[in-house]
Amino acid sequence: MTERNPMPVCTPEAAGVPSGAIERYIQRLTDARLLMHDVLIARNGALICEAYWKPIDESFRHREYSCSKSFVSVAVGLLIEWGRLHMEDRCVDFFADVAPADVHPWLKEMTIRDCLRMATCYEAGSSYKPTDPDWARTFFTAEVTHKPGQVYAYCTTATTMLCMIIQKACGQEFMSVLRPVFDEIGVSRDAFCVETPCGHEWGGSGVCLTAREFLKFADLCTHYGAYHGKQLLPEVYMREATTKQIDNGAFHAHADEDEGYGYQFWPMRNGGFAMHGMGGQFALCLPDKSLTLITNAYDELNAHALCTVFDAFWEEIDPNLSSAPLPEEPAAHAQLTARTNCLSVPTPPGEPHSATEAKISGRTYEMAENRLGVKTLRFDFTEDGGTLTYENASGVHVLPFGAGHYHRGPFPETEYYGRRIGTPCHRGYDSLTAVAWRLPNELMLYTQIIDIHLANLRIAFTFEGDSVTLNARKHAEWFLTDYEGFATGTAR
Repeated sequence: MTERNPMPVCTPEAAGVPSGAIERYIQRLTDARLLMHDVLIARNGALICEAYWKPIDESFRHREYSCSKSFVSVAVGLLIEWGRLHMEDRCVDFFADVAPADVHPWLKEMTIRDCLRMATCYEAGSSYKPTDPDWARTFFTAEVTHKPGQVYAYCTTATTMLCMIIQKACGQEFMSVLRPVFDEIGVSRDAFCVETPCGHEWGGSGVCLTAREFLKFADLCTHYGAYHGKQLLPEVYMREATTKQIDNGAFHAHADEDEGYGYQFWPMRNGGFAMHGMGGQFALCLPDKSLTLITNAYDELNAHALCTVFDAFWEEIDPNLSSAPLPEEPAAHAQLTARTNCLSVPTPPGEPHSATEAKISGRTYEMAENRLGVKTLRFDFTEDGGTLTYENASGVHVLPFGAGHYHRGPFPETEYYGRRIGTPCHRGYDSLTAVAWRLPNELMLYTQIIDIHLANLRIAFTFEGDSVTLNARKHAEWFLTDYEGFATGTAR
């Protein structure tokens, strides 16, 4: 793939960053067994570190989840700069075609500024689903709980409303509003945003970019829209958007989530700001140090993952930044390069094989009634992995897995949501699956879905005599709904 307008590349030392500090940072992520996909760092407009956890590589177009909200904010800022929108515009005035006549007075007061600051009149927002035909109508069906503009409450509905307001104000979706900026900095026209059932771009969650494209956009924000002598984004708006506009102390305890909220950006400690996305999508922007860090991952089942990404940066890299170039360290840089070249998504810890395999391979287990709807399951083991065959409400499925390594292939789900949410096609999600024996009779299966929808699935199987008991846990937005719970079965 030919990259448009690639960032210049230099050694970390040339940018005032020790290679050893970056290596220690990546080592801490590795030691914590985080399900990382990539880490990229830019300083002074140059790429100084690029690391991918195989099989993810530079061509993978990654779902950015709630980092997408910051893209919507920038599009709103451009329309405000052009006079097409104003901060105090009332949201309801853009929805005369769908708003009921008896709109709650508090909902009538809600403005664009309120949506940007997550200061709506909703506690949790609308309960829209991929099956809802019109997400605009759901704005006016959710329970109104308080006056808007008063308090912070994270609410993706606010961003969805902003996306639709952008389209009504200028006749374009937010990604089209950003397209001239994307062209300037080198974001491919293959970049896209997952759509809602009603045909709008899902700006609260759906932007899909390569890691380099994400870094370019984040670095543009780090510099408040300045790029090679041009001002591509309104500087005044960007400075406001990335600083505290409302307090969020009632919701967050971690130091990096307790600095308030801007306009769809998160102020951070040490003078920075960030974009946050579910599962480990993250951009840290440090304007005073001209540094941008982006990560992509999906480790939502790990409650400590994001804290590890934050803390490791503040402890390993930030204290070692120099305002001037450092002497080159060829050995340290070579060690960093060697480290980044051998990264891969971690498989479940444990042994690749157990003597139990010979006892259970090929046996079919009849499952007692269970919440997952699993009727039967069977393992067939080989030297390098095997298959799990199971029957549930949707039929018989075969899931190949690797032992000590991942097997890559389609996950056996028949419904797949493509670019347009609600438009299924019959193919499986691209996925990685591996197993390991945690104890001689306890098998752990990991599945990582790496598609435009990301997911974690972990299933623990315990074999005892003629019985098997499983415990399945998943994190996936609106799918894998039948893959969570417990079940016990007996061999035929």
